[in-house]
Amino acid sequence: MIDPNQHETNALATACQTGGEYVESLAKTDLASFTAVEWSTLIDVVVTAFQDSLRTAYADDPPF
Repeated sequence: MIDPNQHETNALATACQTGGEYVESLAKTDLASFTAVEWSTLIDVVVTAFQDSLRTAYADDPPF
């Protein structure tokens, strides 16, 4: 993402927090040890958190 706006920066922070919580719930620190399901769930958790955060932010403050 080049030159993120404030909503995108906040969405990234939210996605990082949510992804970190998921990783902590697995009690694993080595991503190479993740199963395929754990890895795909991590991606889903991060992308969904990012999109949900942007959707909420832009509902209150549209980019146009």
